[in-house]
This record gives sequence, structure tokens and C-alpha cells, in this order.
Amino acid sequence: MRYWFAVTTKPRSEGLAFENLQRQGYACLWPRVRSALRGPGGMRERVECLFPNYLFLHADPERESLAPVRSTRGALGLVRFGGQPARVPEGVIERIRARIDADDGLVRLETPELAPGDRVRVRQGPLSGVEGIFMAESGNQRVRLLLDLLGSTREVLLPRAQLALRV
Repeated sequence: MRYWFAVTTKPRSEGLAFENLQRQGYACLWPRVRSALRGPGGMRERVECLFPNYLFLHADPERESLAPVRSTRGALGLVRFGGQPARVPEGVIERIRARIDADDGLVRLETPELAPGDRVRVRQGPLSGVEGIFMAESGNQRVRLLLDLLGSTREVLLPRAQLALRV
């Protein structure tokens, strides 16, 4: 029976590990997302890993050896617990695959539905990790937030995609 396993990769070597594992005949999943990055010329988009330093491998450990994974260029080995390769639940992989866009192969992350007064956390950009209160939509995929910065409350405009609902 085939199972999904998580493979740890060297930093920024997910693509190299993915290519080399596929060349060896393993079925792999390398989920990537498009993210916005502020640069000197303004906002630009880039593709990055959904799970940095990890990808997923689909194999039957009874029929095929998993030993070559640890010597594959770009890969460090399988994630293990108690010496045994950790299986990734099929449902997790199905949910990731359901969000992959057929046009570009990238995972589409849903932005949370927000109501005024909801507590949110900034998950990207220079304010990453800061928590605040959602105030309103501000057109063109931007939102207004109230954030506590440097001892005072400030209203800030941010791209909606940078937010996560605080649970």
C-alpha cells in the first residue's frame, strides 16, 4: 500500500530534491504559493514553498526502498518519529491538492472572511507577527487595521493576503 511521507530538504533545495527524487521514479508533491514582496521598485510577486525545507513523497515501503531518499541531492531524508518514517495523512495531501490551480500548479490560499472587530495577525511582510483589529475593506484587495505599534494605536493599510484570522 502506498503512503505519503514528508521529506526534509536542504535550505532552498526543494526544487533540486524534487527533480532528483522524480528521476529516481518516486512520485512527489512540492506545494508552492505565490506571495507578494515589497522591493525597491514596489510590490512584486514571487513563488515560494508552502512548506520551506519540505516536500512530500508517495511510495510503498513494502515494494520500494526508501533508503535512496537520504542520499538524494537536495534531500536530507525522511521525517521520522521513533526511527520510523512518519506517514502524512492522505486527507492532508488531498486538501493541498484541492487548492492547486490547474493553470500554474500553485496552491491558492484562501483569504479569511473578516468582519469589523475581528482579531487578526499579519502573516507576511514587514509587520509579520503583529496582531491587530480588522476595521474595513479598503478596495483593491487591501484592508484597514488598527495595530498597536510603538506604544500607540495606528491605522494601517495592508494587502488582504497578508492576514490570518487570529483564533
